[in-house]
Amino acid sequence: MTTPGRLRHPALRRRLLALSGIVLAALALLALVLMQGYARRTADRSYDMMLGSAVLQLGQSVRHSSRGFAVDLPVAAFATLAQAPNDRVFYRISVNGEVLTGYGDLPAPPPRAATARTLTQPGPDFFNAAYRGEPIRVARLVRLNTERLPQDEIVIELAQTRLARNAMAEAMLHPALELMLAVLAAALGLLWLGIYYAFRPFTMLARALARRSPKDLTPLALPVPKETLPLLDTINHFIARQQALLERVESYTSVAAHQLRTPLASLRALCENARDETDDTRRQQLLAQLVEQCDQLSLTVRHLLNQAMLDHRFHSREPEPVALNDLTRRVCLELAVQALRRGVELAFEPAPAEQHIQGDAFALTQMLNNLIENAVAHSPEGGLVEIRVLAGGGICIRDQGPGIPAHEKDRVFERFYRGTASRHHGSGMGMAIARDVAEHHHARIHLADNVPHGLVVEIRFEPEVSP
Repeated sequence: MTTPGRLRHPALRRRLLALSGIVLAALALLALVLMQGYARRTADRSYDMMLGSAVLQLGQSVRHSSRGFAVDLPVAAFATLAQAPNDRVFYRISVNGEVLTGYGDLPAPPPRAATARTLTQPGPDFFNAAYRGEPIRVARLVRLNTERLPQDEIVIELAQTRLARNAMAEAMLHPALELMLAVLAAALGLLWLGIYYAFRPFTMLARALARRSPKDLTPLALPVPKETLPLLDTINHFIARQQALLERVESYTSVAAHQLRTPLASLRALCENARDETDDTRRQQLLAQLVEQCDQLSLTVRHLLNQAMLDHRFHSREPEPVALNDLTRRVCLELAVQALRRGVELAFEPAPAEQHIQGDAFALTQMLNNLIENAVAHSPEGGLVEIRVLAGGGICIRDQGPGIPAHEKDRVFERFYRGTASRHHGSGMGMAIARDVAEHHHARIHLADNVPHGLVVEIRFEPEVSP
């Protein structure tokens, strides 16, 4: 497994430059091949004009008389080819397939489709071949002798090595190659500058974040390109979430310190009174109040810890499928003994079919614990608390306690608020935690009066909605 310290961080700039360089090199290689072909064709066209002129002169030197065919090789034809002094020249003149003069082993032209025979050929044909281990360029001219019947076919072939042609092609190719290499180097340089300036916004973001104080959670405002705005918006969104979380923690800490200060002072006063009390009956009363105050303080601390844990889970856990029937049954079984100790009966009724939602089972368990504990705590001895899972995704909790006045139904969800009609001294956080869990799961908690008395708490989940 790769540890965070050993993670490889490839340089994106170098990678882009390397990929772009490969593409440019491939294009340059393609251009080189095309330029090489163009230079070769241009050199062939230039020297083919001289070779074609020479073969035409050779064709005019073939004569027919009563003694047969004779050839008077023109000096001017070979003088034309002397402009390439390092090249060698070969020729062959054939009549009706028989060599009249020249090199009889010159290579034959490449095969091609048969064409109709014409009286005169407008110009010679050119083709490349190899002769005696050297590449050659051959001009081939076909003439028909119409002075007698049947007509005689005269073939004049004049070949020249390619030294001058190759030298001319290289002379044309070298400047183009130098220019192409210069353009390639300039393109890579400009590309590097473009990549450098394209990635400058990321450097600006990194420097802006590095220069910031740990306490500075204001949004970043940088002149970045449009393409970088999504990243900047994401960073600002993260900063805003951290700011909200920090403010919430500071609020919790401030309120918790205030809420803990009062019971701690009360505990100290009760301890001092119990220490100084001489009447045993009064001392036992003070000790009972001390135990009750300890229980209330323990409940407050437990709710504060649960709130902190839930806040962490809300920002770190992905939702999972939760079966409401199974979850509610387990919560009821865990609270059954506590309810029996208070003389309250729990009744659980599952939905006809299992109801599934996307959420956090731990958070939902804390919500149900708080709501059912409140219902049990406010129910009279011998009372009944009904917990029912509703079809369509919901949970209903009914108790037979005093209920909540209409003007307090909204306020009971405020943190550390305790109702005036309550005979149970809780932490004031149970309903607030339940509301936070419900909102995280896109659910709503509705409070209504039970008949003849008591409270009905109904939680409605939106089906197939993830938090």
